[in-house]
Amino acid sequence: MKSKLRPWAFGLILIALLTGCIPGTATSITGSGIVITREVDLIGFNKVAASHKFQVDIRQGEVFSVVIRIDDNLKKHLEVVKENSTLKIGLNPDRNYDIREATMEAVVTMPELTGISLSGISRSTVTGFRSTQALAVDVSGASSVSGNIEAGDARFNISGGSQVALTGSVEDVNIRASGSSEVDLTEFAVVDASVHASGASRVTVYASGQLETDASGGSRVYYLGDPELGRIHTSGGASLHRK
Repeated sequence: MKSKLRPWAFGLILIALLTGCIPGTATSITGSGIVITREVDLIGFNKVAASHKFQVDIRQGEVFSVVIRIDDNLKKHLEVVKENSTLKIGLNPDRNYDIREATMEAVVTMPELTGISLSGISRSTVTGFRSTQALAVDVSGASSVSGNIEAGDARFNISGGSQVALTGSVEDVNIRASGSSEVDLTEFAVVDASVHASGASRVTVYASGQLETDASGGSRVYYLGDPELGRIHTSGGASLHRK
């Protein structure tokens, strides 16, 4: 018996084709070259999350400010919102995108920074923050973060070929790097450091207290300073080196 496509099902398929909202497909967009600037009136956040290839400059300042520069044909897809204490910058999450040659930039000014989350080949620079608050840095999907910051304890979760290069200082640090990621904290002074590196990742840490390392899968962990070596475990061609 041949199955028949019900009229309502055909309608849903037609709508999906017209809107591009088919699961697993990507909306391909090339920037128009006409860049517009939009100021977003949001306050009261201390974390920033960016996605979809956004480049975000995060600066310390007493007055909150969010300024977006984006090609005009991407404006309808833009999503800048505050969820709890996090400022989220990206495109409408209900679609998949293939963005080509587009301007997607943000300058964010805020008094205090306690968290950064980047995904989807996004990039961020951080400037001028000095705090005793804890800092959480989550970077994935070939994204990167660089700059200068001073904070309390810090946690880094870096994956998917992402990169981190920071200067400054924190108290104790916990670092997890995977998937060929790189964490360069050569000029980022810490007290105690716990490093977990896997999947051919590379981590450089500057510690003065104790260093613990669990490295696997061809990863390399380098350290500066004169830390006491605590639990050290390497496997699968991984190694620990003084730099």
